[in-house]
Amino acid sequence: MRLFLFLLLSLPVTYLALAAVYQLVLALASKRYRSPKLGAKSAGRTLILVPAYREDAVILASTEANLKRMPQDGSYDYLVVADKLMPETTQKLRDLGAEVLEVNFEKSTKVKSLKAAMEFKAGRMDYWHVVILDADNQLDENFIPVALQYRALGYRVLQGERLAANSLNGMEILDGLSEKANQEMLCKGANQLGFSSKLTGSAMVLDYDLFQLILQLLRAIGGFDKEMELLLTAMGESIQYAPELRVWDEKVSSNQAFAKQRGRWLESQYTFLKKSIRSATRGLFRGNSDYFHKSIQLALPPRVLAPVALLFFATLASLLGFTGLVWFSSLALVALIGSYLLVLPSTLWKADLGKILLALPGLVGSAFQALSWMKRSKKEFLHTSHSLQKL
Repeated sequence: MRLFLFLLLSLPVTYLALAAVYQLVLALASKRYRSPKLGAKSAGRTLILVPAYREDAVILASTEANLKRMPQDGSYDYLVVADKLMPETTQKLRDLGAEVLEVNFEKSTKVKSLKAAMEFKAGRMDYWHVVILDADNQLDENFIPVALQYRALGYRVLQGERLAANSLNGMEILDGLSEKANQEMLCKGANQLGFSSKLTGSAMVLDYDLFQLILQLLRAIGGFDKEMELLLTAMGESIQYAPELRVWDEKVSSNQAFAKQRGRWLESQYTFLKKSIRSATRGLFRGNSDYFHKSIQLALPPRVLAPVALLFFATLASLLGFTGLVWFSSLALVALIGSYLLVLPSTLWKADLGKILLALPGLVGSAFQALSWMKRSKKEFLHTSHSLQKL
């Protein structure tokens, strides 16, 4: 019986420990990351796509800000896909100078909006690449010129850096720190090790013809970025992180919004893991390690719950007298915390430490609550609403 309990505890602890070591390796690699040397810009027309589902509260402010930061030569088209926006909102968007495509799906998804946009634009203009934004995103003024510089180097898929547009309460700060850690480890770290960066659903730049091809294969209700990662790497396309492509993105401000959003993300993560792991393993034996890495990455445990789980198992092992397992769990926890300390220097969180500590219990509770949203997100698109008006 004692041996059975030991083996039963060893399995989840080993899984969590492997994930912790993996994160630590990525964190260490990220410290050696250097962006490619940029030179001349490519000459090409840019299509900016902004799917907006019930985003009347933010779409006007973000569109106005972004249009002011567009190139003066007019070498772009800015298209808002208005899914259930109010008529007065769509008219104001047109008055600002944006193109508006009004859609009304029975069951809305971002993939459907993007497909409608590309069908609307088909044959109208010779575009060089597509920029995908969320409705709340506000671009850095150098986003388009820098994207053209990266494209001139031959990169066909780029992931920009998403910066927190709001950091007033503890939840917003923690969400921003979580995104920063992801970008450092799963974008910079992965690139440094020779693998593709992760995609984050917005602040993305893709070759126009490649995006047309990939879009026809997308079926996701939620997590289209994860499905896109897998399709791209399966085809042998690499994803380059470009931290100079900066976009300000609104962070969730409530426990409920966090739970809903993370539930959607977790469901898509594990769904695509199950769908891809067999073909990714076959791809590995054919030399496609990037696709396999992208699939295995989906096996990572929920970021917030991993340290809680390690603490729980270390305590349980201690009560049962499994000293070796206590040390193993503790070392894994140290590796996990160390990975965050490496990529999140104290300058990012020290001033807000009080707010962070007060928000942590709610964050953990929301992470558990997110598990209950997973099943629902399988059948319907769970929208995270935004309210930020201006930077």
